[in-house]
Amino acid sequence: MKKTAVILTLLSLLSLPLLAEIDTAGMPDIPLDNKDVVVYSWSEFVPQYIYDWAGFRFVDYYGGNVDTIVATGDYYQNLYKLLSAGEMIDAAVAEAKSFPSLIIRGLVQPWDEYVDFSDPVWEEVGALDDIEAMRWSDGHIYNITGNSHVLGVMFYNKRLIEDAGLDDPAALQEWGEWNWETFYYYLEELTQDTDGDGITDIYGIVNTGDFPIAVFCSTGETPIEYKDGVFYNNLSSPIQKDAGDFLYRMMNSNPRVMSTGDPTATFQSGKAAFIYTNDYRGYIDFSDMWETDGLGVVPFPQYNEETPQYQASLVDYFYLMKGAENPKGAALLALSQRYDTLLNVAPGAKDYKDSVKAEFMAHGFTEEAAEAVAEINSMPHKVIWSRSIPMPDGNIEYSAMVIPWTTLAASMSGRVDSAIRTATTPIR
Repeated sequence: MKKTAVILTLLSLLSLPLLAEIDTAGMPDIPLDNKDVVVYSWSEFVPQYIYDWAGFRFVDYYGGNVDTIVATGDYYQNLYKLLSAGEMIDAAVAEAKSFPSLIIRGLVQPWDEYVDFSDPVWEEVGALDDIEAMRWSDGHIYNITGNSHVLGVMFYNKRLIEDAGLDDPAALQEWGEWNWETFYYYLEELTQDTDGDGITDIYGIVNTGDFPIAVFCSTGETPIEYKDGVFYNNLSSPIQKDAGDFLYRMMNSNPRVMSTGDPTATFQSGKAAFIYTNDYRGYIDFSDMWETDGLGVVPFPQYNEETPQYQASLVDYFYLMKGAENPKGAALLALSQRYDTLLNVAPGAKDYKDSVKAEFMAHGFTEEAAEAVAEINSMPHKVIWSRSIPMPDGNIEYSAMVIPWTTLAASMSGRVDSAIRTATTPIR
């Protein structure tokens, strides 16, 4: 980290403003001619940091200003109305279903002309691979993303694991034995009828809406895939059949190892040993359990030993709107955010990943669990491409719980082909 005096000397030459507390090591010297950038988002775009060592470098270093247009009502319909009314928007935040929708609608333009993707920060924060993977069929980059963030983590009830005489899943992960086979064995062992009345009282796992998707992603594939600018139907893959069969087995075992009740209440009350959900649930919903039952955190189990231990991931979408008044400013904003990720490091932390650990420990996580969260975020990840193509019948991954995969794949294949054509056909 640069010493403050050195930073201030450099900035006096560059005439760039800076809050002395934040690190700016390695940031490029880029003049910002037009300081105002308009961003469309579902909430205020500029974060409110509570630590003096954390900064929003587009504002704090480059002297920029972000004007956020906060969405009202339906997010995308509101965006279309604003653009039709002539509202000048430089950039827009979006989610999975925006890709390729906004490109097909002709509402966005490539970033390539304005962004230098050779800047090492893109690779250092893990964003470059995702950006390259999302090149459109014309070879251009329309979406800038930060590092993909995992869909969730696997929490487990330590008391239930210990009472069953099973090894801690975190130890299995360390030994390289945390895989589908072991996971399913644990679900069977932990599913219990404690009072002998023929009704299951404790389930191996409680289903969340994200769990079925994570099963498919852990194979390294999804039912709809994207590669080299093309979406394609992947239902015939034998690997996808494995995922579908795995889910169907959970829902049709006797006794059934997966509860479909209220996920939070079921896990909170000790009626399920595992739950796959957002990492922040550990301090929002399960904060008391650290003391009462003990909580552990592991990644989603590995599909097989030949396949990397993929974690399902979502991607942040940031688009440059066609007709943007300040495309260079929007590009610098995107670059600055990557430096925020890299350089907003808590005092004493080795790097930004270590900062993640410190943050979760501050929220009550054990050191072991906090380390697991940080590690999970840096593991191989699989982007959920199937969320980019809207299916009128709902997510295929959910249907796999109740319909045998062979039947489901045969009945859905034509509809998947139709949905891909609809989603990728240019709107005239």
